[in-house]
Amino acid sequence: MFANTLHIQLQHRLRSLVPRAFSSVAQFTKVSDEVRQAVAENKPVVALESTIITHGLPYPANVQMAINVEAVVRKCNAVPATIGFVRGRPTVGLSLEEIEHLADIKRPKYKISRRDIPVIMSGGLSGGTTIAATMILAHQQGIDIMATGGLGGVSRPHNLMDVSADLDELSKTPVGVICSGPKSILDVQRTMEYLETKGVPVFTFDDGGFPNASGHHVLNVPGFYTRDSGVPSPFSFARHSDTASVIYNGKYGMNLNNGYVFCIPAPSDIAMPKEIIEKVIESALAEANEMGVRGKDLTPFLLGRINSMTNGASVKCNVAFVKNNAAFASSVAVNLCKLKSDAELKVSSADKNFVSNTNAATKNTSSGPKNVTKDHEDTNLGISSVAVIGSVAMDSTSSIGMNTSVVMGDSNPGKTIHSIGGVGFNVALACSSSTRQKTKASPLFISAINGEDLTGSSILKRIGKLGISAEGLQNLKDQNTAEYTSVHDETGKLIVACADMDIIEHLSEKATIGKLQKHKPSHILMDSNIPVKLMNSVLKYSKDNSAKLIYEPTSAVKAYKLGQAAVHSYPDNEITMITPTINELNTMFESFHENAKFQDLDTWFPVIDSLKIDKLRDKLERCTAKLPYLQHYIENGLFQEAFRILPYAPNMFIKDGANGVFCIHLTDDISMAAKIVDPYSFSFKDGRKTEAVFTIVQEGAQGLGIVIQHFPGYDISPNEIKSVTGAGDSMVGYLLSELAANDNSPKRFLLNQLENSKREKLIMDSQKVACLSLMSDNAVDHIAIRKFIQEGEPDLD
Repeated sequence: MFANTLHIQLQHRLRSLVPRAFSSVAQFTKVSDEVRQAVAENKPVVALESTIITHGLPYPANVQMAINVEAVVRKCNAVPATIGFVRGRPTVGLSLEEIEHLADIKRPKYKISRRDIPVIMSGGLSGGTTIAATMILAHQQGIDIMATGGLGGVSRPHNLMDVSADLDELSKTPVGVICSGPKSILDVQRTMEYLETKGVPVFTFDDGGFPNASGHHVLNVPGFYTRDSGVPSPFSFARHSDTASVIYNGKYGMNLNNGYVFCIPAPSDIAMPKEIIEKVIESALAEANEMGVRGKDLTPFLLGRINSMTNGASVKCNVAFVKNNAAFASSVAVNLCKLKSDAELKVSSADKNFVSNTNAATKNTSSGPKNVTKDHEDTNLGISSVAVIGSVAMDSTSSIGMNTSVVMGDSNPGKTIHSIGGVGFNVALACSSSTRQKTKASPLFISAINGEDLTGSSILKRIGKLGISAEGLQNLKDQNTAEYTSVHDETGKLIVACADMDIIEHLSEKATIGKLQKHKPSHILMDSNIPVKLMNSVLKYSKDNSAKLIYEPTSAVKAYKLGQAAVHSYPDNEITMITPTINELNTMFESFHENAKFQDLDTWFPVIDSLKIDKLRDKLERCTAKLPYLQHYIENGLFQEAFRILPYAPNMFIKDGANGVFCIHLTDDISMAAKIVDPYSFSFKDGRKTEAVFTIVQEGAQGLGIVIQHFPGYDISPNEIKSVTGAGDSMVGYLLSELAANDNSPKRFLLNQLENSKREKLIMDSQKVACLSLMSDNAVDHIAIRKFIQEGEPDLD
């Protein structure tokens, strides 16, 4: 109720924020979820051009060809990414509807190269991408390989100075092009010379089918329709892995920006005889010359005439070549991904480079795990003043399809996205992404994986790239790396989830405390996945070293653990803040009650007595008369439960989704708050601007008191929500980063300082960060968060 009246809906308030959360290329380009995920996870992807759809074949044969080529790629264990422009938008990973849109003869279609891109986008036009345009979009999205039929080149006669833009693009865009050689209609010799001048290496696959009379191989570049153009190939290769090695060493080893041409001779059973095709081409060229056909119109004209003169045989060959090349490209992509993975690992055993072997490390009684991450990709990451202790897992997030009713006990159509998650990792990633420091610094993230199982090795390949140091990871070889599987409805609402998190229960206390002693973080967050015994060690460490400890309850099921831990009441409290949801707070209350935390008459009860809770209830009732929505929270026991736990956790950041957050604080300087807050209007006496719906201050005895505030959230259209998995974690990670940067006093806590001008902005911005992740397929949208931090506060009103 209050959110609708007090705040503009999120799609309006964040509209200026979200586009700036991505690069300009990503803002304009549509990328399918399948392609985006495959690239992110270093899975093989093959880009496919689309002029063969728009200009190469008639409808509906062009649609069927596109479907068949994609099927070939999938069969070869790669992900197809057919590229085109649909209604002005560059699209990587065309859907079937989009392919049919491009194939439809009733719509005007354009052949798009580099020069045409801004014109097509500005006009909202549709068309097929040439090799050049396909390379551009593939490279922008991190795709290394593309497959096509024939390569463009220098037209015949060469004195026309008609050179395909594909050749120039190959000189400046690092994508490997798998093709059947230059089209036979071109001047192959001069095409090779042009590519040599531009520094583009050209290779021909030696399939052993080119012996001369003496039995030696004479390897020439194929001529598209024919296996042999008669023009010598500059280089040759005999294995798919050789192709991948060339691309890897050039692009990733030397950072060269040129492309690569790999010519695959057509299989003998589908290639056309050289003598026949040459006669056909000569005749077609003569016709073009007589008719004055030039420029971009020349190639389509020649191909059309050749198709007619060969009674359709040339087109059948073209389709067969594309399929053959797509299969070859898929194999190259698989090999290239392996090379990239091996380079990230650097040695065959993951734990030698990425994680600490706890079994060996515990023999070192001085400092826990030995740091063996010096060769890891994240060695340039320093360790910040923040430590996060908790889970890391592989998240599998499934979303039931739009307009689909969920059928329990049966299979439901939808989509699944895989990403690294776990509450601890999500918080650490959001924290790292929220830092305003110019130097790269990672939170000390302490967790456990099995570096040798499939899930663990996948996590290790990605974690450094995401800005998280692997130094704190413990390698538990006798456990399975954690996995979290969730299913959501079409609005993003969680239906059910399964968490296999047992490995975190085996975290080493000695190794964990050793890392804390080494880095001495000022702020520590622990999530409730860790065992109670380890919680006790972290509680003691935090108290002994004056570190501010934040507890994230993780879930309503696991929030019970803190009640079993050795927590103490104010002023000897170890915990500085807790960040529960309302359901998690309820579980914590029940656990504290069951574990006799509310029967401590020596320490807990005197604090409760000093706070004068009865008077606070009167103020809540008066405030509810002004704000009736509070009645719901009172009836459900939110405040009663919070007040009882407050002596053990003096600062509460209670999350209630779109309804916002409740901030409840126990402070020993309540007089300052009482001076600035009006007890009747529940707002600030000086009329200052505030985001809080209300502020209640209750003065107790001995300087103690309670402050309660409610900050409304942002409404999000159900169509905007993609996943709720990591929204709360994103919020807490942002808070942790900002607290570490601004909460410098060892005796005071920023969030309970009403007079601090940074406080309310921090609270509201934390909710914006949560919203960014709500609107993302990933649990934590680290890219959007980083952009938000870098570009500052947007105008949301």
